[in-house]
Amino acid sequence: MKNLVIICIFLIAALAGAQDVVLFDQGKENYKGEDYNQAIQDWKTILEHGNHSASLYFNIANAHYKLNEVGPSIYYYEKALQLAPKDRGIKTNLAFAENAKIDAITPLPKTIFSKWYHAILTLLTFDGWAITAVCFSSFFALLFLGYYFVDQEQNKRLLFTTAMLCAFLFIGTFTMATLSYQVMKKNVFAIIFAETTAIKTAPNRNSETTMVLHEGTKVQIIDVDDLWLLVGLANGVEGWLMASDLKKL
Repeated sequence: MKNLVIICIFLIAALAGAQDVVLFDQGKENYKGEDYNQAIQDWKTILEHGNHSASLYFNIANAHYKLNEVGPSIYYYEKALQLAPKDRGIKTNLAFAENAKIDAITPLPKTIFSKWYHAILTLLTFDGWAITAVCFSSFFALLFLGYYFVDQEQNKRLLFTTAMLCAFLFIGTFTMATLSYQVMKKNVFAIIFAETTAIKTAPNRNSETTMVLHEGTKVQIIDVDDLWLLVGLANGVEGWLMASDLKKL
């Protein structure tokens, strides 16, 4: 009975995967036929099945861009970029989509130290730093065991020196993994989907408006208050927006 259940689960998963492949190809055909709404529907059905990939998000973004839907296109390009941060095609298309938005937010200038820190931190993702740290810790353990059991003095010195180097690299990569995790948790972003929305000084409609934003603008979520979100822009401006006007990345 147990084996039968496992076989049934395997077959269901295989059928679902095959269905998603058909939907993906069907979406591509609809896209080529300029039926962009149907293509989006096909591809979003795959998302509803729990399957996510950079190429899937990228194709959905392209279809929204063809429909001149700035907010959704930027949102899905950003989702694709989260899964494939080095992909040049995604970055290029995202830049085109961002040129179509109304708001031009000039980021605050960064110091040289801040640029270096960001460049080093983004060399790897959090997972990448964590895996590298685990590898160096494993190398250290193996090398230290070798140092403990080897008798020749020259080999012991070599193993000890290499083990200490791995320990140093482990500390460094573990620190970077920790910092990357903190940044990942702090940097929660969203894309504005509303055609226009107003940044308020307080989480209520009657408060003062400090700035009006438009579809496609990217904001950082800082805090939540019921139906309102405290957001920050790249230029340092902060304020409250209705949560319904945004879509969290």
